[in-house]
Amino acid sequence: MSRYGDWCARHDAAPVVDPLLLTGPGGLVVLAPHPDDEALGTSGLLVAMAHAGRPVGLVALTDGEGSHRQSAEWPAERLAARRREEQAMAMAELGCEDASILHLSLPDGASRWHDDFAGAAERVAAFCDEIGATALASTVPFDPHPDHEAAAILAENVQRLRPHLRRLSYPVWSMRHPAELEVDVDGLTPFRVETPIVEKARAIARHETQMGSVVGDDPSGFALPDWFLRHHQGPFECVFWHRMPGSPPGPEHFAALYDGDRDPWGARDSAYEVEKREALLRFLGEEGGDSAIEFGCGEGHVAGALASRFQTVAGFDLDPGIVARATAHHGAPGRVTFQVGRMPEAFPDLRFDLLVLSEMLYFLTEAEIEALMARACHHARPGARLVLVNYLGPTDTPLSGDDAADFLLMIASEKLTLERAERTERYRMDLLRFRAPDSEA
Repeated sequence: MSRYGDWCARHDAAPVVDPLLLTGPGGLVVLAPHPDDEALGTSGLLVAMAHAGRPVGLVALTDGEGSHRQSAEWPAERLAARRREEQAMAMAELGCEDASILHLSLPDGASRWHDDFAGAAERVAAFCDEIGATALASTVPFDPHPDHEAAAILAENVQRLRPHLRRLSYPVWSMRHPAELEVDVDGLTPFRVETPIVEKARAIARHETQMGSVVGDDPSGFALPDWFLRHHQGPFECVFWHRMPGSPPGPEHFAALYDGDRDPWGARDSAYEVEKREALLRFLGEEGGDSAIEFGCGEGHVAGALASRFQTVAGFDLDPGIVARATAHHGAPGRVTFQVGRMPEAFPDLRFDLLVLSEMLYFLTEAEIEALMARACHHARPGARLVLVNYLGPTDTPLSGDDAADFLLMIASEKLTLERAERTERYRMDLLRFRAPDSEA
C-alpha cells in the first residue's frame, strides 16, 4: 500500500517512454468503462499504435447510457446509440478508424454486478486473440467509479486466461482521491507517454453528450468539468505496467538442467548458439575496453570470446557446476574469471565498460530488473555499453524475451541511449550506452 499523494509524486517523475515499448510487438486492446475513457486515458497509446500501423481493438464495457437519467428526450437506448457513435468518431480522431470494437453493453453504473460480467473475460480474451494483442489496457484498479473498478477486475480476469498479455492501467478519475488515502500499488511500475495534444483534444470534443451541448432537458445530467479536462490535456499521460503473473525458476531448476555434463540449450555447438554468438560479436563491433562483465555466462563461450577485446572479463552464473565448467574451458587467471552469483543480489563491486545480458533477463522479475539496472548505473564507466540478447520463443517464465527487454529499455530510458537494435525470427539484440551523469556532461 502507498499513500495516493506519494504515488502521484512517483508517477509524475516516472520515465517518459516510447508507447510501443509499453504495448510490445503486437496489437493493443483498450478496455474503456464508458465512451470517452479511451480518449481521456489512452490517446498516447492509441495514436502511437495507429502511426506504427499496429492492430488496435476497443472493448466498450458500457455504452454510457446512464449519464443523463432524467432526460425524456434522450432515453437510455437513444443515448447509448449516440455515445457509441461518439466513441467511434473519437477513435477516428486518434487515427484508429479501422479499430475493431467489442461492445459488451453492460449496464452503466452496475456493470460488475450484471449476470453477463461473469462471461465477459472469455469474450475479451478471444477478442485479444483476434486482434493479435500483446497488451491490454484498462482503468487502474483504484480509479473511483464502480465501472472503472469493474474494468480493472475484468482486465485481471482476462490476464488469468491469457497470462502472456501485458496488463497496463491508466487513471481517469484517480485525482479525486485525497493525498492521504492508502491505495494498493503493489506490482505497478509507472511510466509516462507524451500526450498527442491536438488529436486528443479533437477526440475528447467528439464526446459531445459529455460536454453539455446535446442533452438539454436534464439539468442534473453529467458533464465533464473544466478542471478535469485541463488535467487530461497536460503534456503527459500516465500508464502503469502490472507485474507479469508467476515466478521465475529458482537455482534448483538450473542445477537439474546442468547436472552432470548436460548442455540443455546446445550452447557448445548448436547452429543457433554458434550463429547467435557470432552475430553478437559482430553487433558489438571492434570497440573494447578495460573490463567486461557477463551475467548468466553458462559455460563461458561469450566471455571467452570477449577476452580478445577487453583486458579483463568476469562471468557470473548461479549454478556452481556450470561456473566450474566455464572456468575449466575459458578461465585465464587475472584475465577471464567466473564466479557464482545470482543477480541482482550478487552484483559485483566492479567498474565495467561492457555489460552483457544474454538470454538471462527473463529469468528475473520486474523488480529485480530495476534493481539490476540501478546497480549497473552505479558501476558503469562513462560511455560504457550494455548489450541485451533475448530469445523470442517460449521461455516458461513470467516475462518473455520481448517483455524483459522492453521493460529494461523503459526503466533505463533516462540513463541509457539505445544505439542499435536488431531482430531475427528467434532472438533480438539491443545495444545501449550509458549516458554521463549531468555533473559529468
